[in-house]
Amino acid sequence: MDRDSASCQVKLDLIKMPMTEAILHGGSLAAWRANNSFYIAIATYILLAVTAAEHWGIPIDVQLYNQGFWVFGCAVAVVLFSIISIRVMLSRPERIFSEIKSKLAKYQLGERIIRGVPVLIVFPIFFSVFTSMKDGINRIVPFYLDGKLVEVDRFINFGTDAWRVFHPVLGLGIATFTINFFYNLWFVFMFVVLFCVTFSVGNDRLRSRYLVAFVLTWAILGNVAATIFASVGPAFVMPFFGDGTFAPLMDYLKATNNVYPVWALYAQNMLLANAASDGPRMGSGISAFPSMHVAIAMLNAVFLWRFGGILRWIGVAFLIMTQLGAVHLAWHYAIDGYASMLATPIIWMLAGWLSTSSKRG
Repeated sequence: MDRDSASCQVKLDLIKMPMTEAILHGGSLAAWRANNSFYIAIATYILLAVTAAEHWGIPIDVQLYNQGFWVFGCAVAVVLFSIISIRVMLSRPERIFSEIKSKLAKYQLGERIIRGVPVLIVFPIFFSVFTSMKDGINRIVPFYLDGKLVEVDRFINFGTDAWRVFHPVLGLGIATFTINFFYNLWFVFMFVVLFCVTFSVGNDRLRSRYLVAFVLTWAILGNVAATIFASVGPAFVMPFFGDGTFAPLMDYLKATNNVYPVWALYAQNMLLANAASDGPRMGSGISAFPSMHVAIAMLNAVFLWRFGGILRWIGVAFLIMTQLGAVHLAWHYAIDGYASMLATPIIWMLAGWLSTSSKRG
């Protein structure tokens, strides 16, 4: 066998062996059972969402996120594989491919794939249904609560709008740019944590609890609560209601955008354009209360807290930055984030109970 053929054979073994060993391993059935609680939560949500959509005439598109989700998933997989490979190469082993194969087997690659891929397949459908329902909120109930939310915000903040409280510090172009950067980083942070949990092994109960809590947070807060407390948020009260309450904040953001990019303005314009169209689009749907950005940041903070060290404080810091960004960039009233911070731990406890109950069943 020549050198090229031998190299190809080693690479083929590298791909085949960990997965094959895991599939043939007696514990593979337990790996599938690890997703039961998640499947029940997803199936229940989709059934209820489709029923509601049928009743209120909300169009559902289940393919909104297929391409984007898989591209991101592949990117995360490539990065993780590259990290492992680089660490192996830096150790200068005699047989690189054999050592990489050994590392992947050590990290239980096959078992991770069996656990994670079925979950990964479902998530684009889940997010597509969620966005479709969020986009259809105004088909169920008109946006009506912004005035009351402004009053509550002012009551909490001693008679002033929340954005004005921190504006003496945050009202600088570079500060706004930094906050907007971290606010956009929320998407990366959310998906990195989600993918790590999805493909994790070793603590089935914690993994199941997080996945169920993730689904319930989006469903309960992002669809149900968002519909009950239908509101558009500071950035949209002018185009929706002709209300100039937050015109000074919007004027500041637009002026800053002439010096530093304020990406929130582009996203808000996109949402307004989508709101005028018929049917859901990727990322479409306007809703203020409660804040899903803050809710997921809170969920991740609760999850990461148990690991201690730097992960704990990364979760807390990201939660604070997300709350500040939600208000400063005119996405939300402060009460939107406070409500999410209070509700998410309750959902986390509920998810723990549901996960345990499903395992007993």
